Amino acid sequence: MEDKELVSRFFVEGYERKNFDFIMECLAENYLDHSPAGARSNRDAVGILKAVSGTFGDMRVSMEDIFSENGMVGTRVRYEGVHIGEWMGIAAMGRRISFEALENFKVADGKIVESWGYWPDKEIERLLRA
Repeated sequence: MEDKELVSRFFVEGYERKNFDFIMECLAENYLDHSPAGARSNRDAVGILKAVSGTFGDMRVSMEDIFSENGMVGTRVRYEGVHIGEWMGIAAMGRRISFEALENFKVADGKIVESWGYWPDKEIERLLRA
């Protein structure tokens, strides 16, 4: 599987389909997430995805941009979901929101080994409070 396809499938399988077995396989066991979430293994990453699915239901992701060079994959991703669980101290409101994030991945030997990405927390907070 090409690097871009692997990363695209990570988003669909992890956020939309909640196929956590696939996530365990596509991320290296010692996967390192440089974002504030800070996963330090593929198991940690699955835990984060499960937490997100408990906060934002009916999550949909669309790849706005994706490019790959020398084992690095850059993405601009649009997330859309329904606020069903507490987020940053904001109680679930059932509101559908949409936001973009930039996320980058390092792929080696057919697995995602590292990532860098940040969700726009202030924008998400503003959308949830609107």
